[in-house]
Amino acid sequence: MSLKDNRKIILGVGIIISFALLTLSVSTYYNYQHDIRQESRLDPDAIDGMTIEEIKLLMIENRDAQPIIHSYYLLPFMAFVGLLVGTLVYYLMSDKVIQQEQTLKKNTKIILNFLTRQERNVIETLMENGGKVQQYELSHLPNLNKVKTHRILLALEQKGIIHKEKLGKINKIVLNKELYEVLKE
Repeated sequence: MSLKDNRKIILGVGIIISFALLTLSVSTYYNYQHDIRQESRLDPDAIDGMTIEEIKLLMIENRDAQPIIHSYYLLPFMAFVGLLVGTLVYYLMSDKVIQQEQTLKKNTKIILNFLTRQERNVIETLMENGGKVQQYELSHLPNLNKVKTHRILLALEQKGIIHKEKLGKINKIVLNKELYEVLKE
């Protein structure tokens, strides 16, 4: 799956979950407000025996006894905001990552065009073998011998395209990790 497909999936899932959290938050808030209204209702039988001033005082006491805000219904709303913002930032930033990957691929292919045919053959052999190969295997390529192979590998190593790992008397040639990742695709 490519990064473009992943970002569409992440965007969709992020938006769906964030709106579910928004719905949960609004529902919780309205249920809370309904419960408060139910608790603050005055009993009609109790009101009959009270004066207007007593009713006003009772209503003020009820209002003052209730907290101004409860944070538990805000938690899903805060999660909604965070998830929505995070999803949108990811979606927007992934555009830049995709563009950088495409630019890197394009630049790598341009750079490979500046290599000689024999150097490209060595890199193709490395790619076919997972980015790693023993040096003596490269000397068996067409139009190469041990001396030519050594010179080509020295040139590629100076350019930072490969590096050598010593395995006793044998050299293991390893393609640059970033270059391998770009060429693999």
